[in-house]
Amino acid sequence: MKVPIISRLNSRDYQALVFGLFFLFLERSVRLVTYCFPNFVLEYLRSLSQKLYSMNHEDTRTDPAKIIQFSTTFREMVEYWGYSMEEHIVKTRDDYLLGIHRIPTGKFSDDDDDKSAESHIKSKKPVVLLYHGLMMCSEIWMCNMEEERQLPFLLADAGYDVWFGNARGNKYSMKHTRYKPNEGQFWEYSMDEFALFDLPDTIDYILETTGVPSLTYIGFSQGTAQSFAALSINPSLNNKVNLFIALAPATSPVGLQNPIVDAFIKASPNIVYLFFGRKAFLTMTMFWQKVLSPPIYTELLDRCMKLLFGWEGKNMTKDQKSVSYSHLYSFTSVKSLVHWFQIIRAKKFQMYDELPPYSSSTAMGYYCHEFPTRQIKTPIGVFYGGSDSLVDIKVLLKQLPKPVFTKEVQPYEHLDFLWASDVHKTVFPELFDLLSKYNNVRHKIDEEINNDYQHINEKEFN
Repeated sequence: MKVPIISRLNSRDYQALVFGLFFLFLERSVRLVTYCFPNFVLEYLRSLSQKLYSMNHEDTRTDPAKIIQFSTTFREMVEYWGYSMEEHIVKTRDDYLLGIHRIPTGKFSDDDDDKSAESHIKSKKPVVLLYHGLMMCSEIWMCNMEEERQLPFLLADAGYDVWFGNARGNKYSMKHTRYKPNEGQFWEYSMDEFALFDLPDTIDYILETTGVPSLTYIGFSQGTAQSFAALSINPSLNNKVNLFIALAPATSPVGLQNPIVDAFIKASPNIVYLFFGRKAFLTMTMFWQKVLSPPIYTELLDRCMKLLFGWEGKNMTKDQKSVSYSHLYSFTSVKSLVHWFQIIRAKKFQMYDELPPYSSSTAMGYYCHEFPTRQIKTPIGVFYGGSDSLVDIKVLLKQLPKPVFTKEVQPYEHLDFLWASDVHKTVFPELFDLLSKYNNVRHKIDEEINNDYQHINEKEFN
């Protein structure tokens, strides 16, 4: 890797360099000290911090919350509620092995289609694919503490065959037929590869397994961006997705709230690679999650999110945060983060730029392609938060063909579309109405949702 020459750094790069050096020195120093401790000492310190915290804070978590928080696998999180699940492996065309999950039936369903799904016979059930965001895995869909707020269970009970994607490099997809995770080649991917391989190959596998001609895609955050990208560069994929529901969509974030950190991400990619290497990004997060007690870890993440994004987190309870944050982080490549930094810096939804920092410079004789998102044919429904600092809805809608549905949830921030206390009342009713319309399915939604149910009003965004 070429280290940037000091004389070539601009003022923003200098800020990033200083910030990065301070952050790296502080974090590595603490890790070096704790690395010398044996595991039983770390467990003791973690237990001690939990006890000290509990002396001044009452533990109000319910039993389901505690069980979900300390579940270590997607299977444990699903089966706790009495639902069955399946694990599948998708081999991509570039030889990554992706672990995807499936909830084929509702808890109490016994119709013929459910029996076919359980016995792996192709059925006529409508299929929904849920896809996580950046540095996440499929577990983020299973974190709500009440069953009536669990979107996957509501979908399964309504008669849908529910699938969950996992991007290469995360907890359930850390395998390749030729490269090992400790090799640099394993981590040589960006969102381009998510769009070119992971998503279309996952969809093809699901359609082949179920026998249906198309499915509905529900993405969160980067899960929306990779779908916008995939549908824009793969025309045939549009015939395989009958509806795309985008929750907290992200294609061109404006940057971060903190000016110092914002300067870091808008600096030369070489600066980022210099500090974080070319493999997995922020593996230290797993270390801190292991060392710190859940309440302290939750408080730390809350402060980080306020610093980086300006999020207050007022629409989620403290107990919900404690549960959700335990499953929030999973691995991804540094290159995929650099790709997002390039998008923020260039202010356009573009492919990975192999020749930074001279992005899209005509003087350099080349052009970094934008994803042609206006060519998407699949119907799109957009749900976005009025307080989400990562979503510039006006820019987003200019990049897309006219959505069939757009809804702003005024108090919502980014993560609220997953775990807000009222998400089952604010988002789910209209989401299910969209699903029903494009899947030709009539279904019953939970009685609590029906009490607040409002029919969908298709509207234009001005």
